Order: sequence, then C-alpha cells, then structure tokens
Amino acid sequence: MRHLLRISWCGAIAALAFSTGCADEKPLSEKYPTQWTTCSALFGTENMETLRDILDSDDLKLSNPALSVDQLREGLTDEAIGPYDKFEGFDEYDVCRLSGNSLFYASVTWAADHIKAVQTYTERWHRAAPDVYVADSSLVGKDIDIVFRCDIGSASSEQQEQVLLEARVKPPSSLKFSDTFHQQLSVNLARALRDELACTNKPDIPDDLRLSK
Repeated sequence: MRHLLRISWCGAIAALAFSTGCADEKPLSEKYPTQWTTCSALFGTENMETLRDILDSDDLKLSNPALSVDQLREGLTDEAIGPYDKFEGFDEYDVCRLSGNSLFYASVTWAADHIKAVQTYTERWHRAAPDVYVADSSLVGKDIDIVFRCDIGSASSEQQEQVLLEARVKPPSSLKFSDTFHQQLSVNLARALRDELACTNKPDIPDDLRLSK
C-alpha cells in the first residue's frame, strides 16, 4: 500500500511540475508584442490564433523584425512619394513570419512593374478585380502573390503609374492549412494595407481571388 501511495504521490508531483512549466510559458503576444500586434492588425487576431494552433510546436516563434503598422505605413508612403531608384529598387517588408512545425511568411513591397506591364504579362498575372491582379501560384511556389493599384494622395501624377502594391503570403507545409484559409489571409492582408495606406482609388479586394484561373 505504501508503495502504491508513493507512486501516486510522485505522479502527482510530476503532473504539477509539468502544468507549472506550461503555465510559465508566455504567449506569443507577450514574447513578441510588436510582431504579434502587427500580424494581428494585418491578418486579424482570430486568424493569427488559428495559424498559431496549426503551427503549434515547442519552439513556436515570430521571427520577423519588430516593425509596427505605423512604421510600415510610413515606410511605404515615403517610398511612394519619393523618387524611384531603379538600381536600389523598393524595400521588401517582412511583415509576419511565424514558425513552428512549419513556416508561415508574408511580405509587402511596392512592385517594380507598373499596371500596364502587369496587364500585358498574362502568363503570370490574371485579373481578380479592377486594379487587382494575382499571380499564377504554379509560378511562385504555391504562394499567393497579389498586386493592386494604390494611389497615394501626396504622390505625383507621374509617380502614380508606378504605385502598385505587392503582397505575398507563403503557406506552411501543413495539411491543416487549407487553400481557403490561405486565400482568406491574403485578402485580409491586402485590405488592411489598402486601409492603412488610405489608397485614394479605393481598390476593391474581392473575397474570391479566382486562384483557379
């Protein structure tokens, strides 16, 4: 009897230690406050929680730079209104990178190609809505790559020809990550960028990006 009680007691202590260790584990919102806030603003908090559950592992982490939404908006705006350097090109912003049992990654940049170039490159791009184009996923490694016209009020009329915003979402290699969820995240990102940058042409980002086209 004493032997059984000892085993039960040891088991209880082990369980308590395990639960205490789990309780001490900080959530992503506390470990990476800026990154989590930015990802949540661009994709939605519920979507980020779903993504966190899909990629769940012992070393789940956000490894994108601590870039706030305000800093992202200011950086993109400054590039849109400033002179374009064809040698330097535009900066690519790593806006959300969540890794666990796989990797989810999203980036934003001003596209080097203007709208007419995209319209004529039909082997790569198809039109999802007026001013909104999506790349053939077979050409971009299953990523969803969206470009859309986003006119910035303080940019010159000549510069507006160059102002195409590009958002790319790389899916994790997880069977739990569906094509529908991938599209939902991509649409949320594009709409969040449109609203944050206050695109004066107010591009309509559709729910259906016609990915099968």
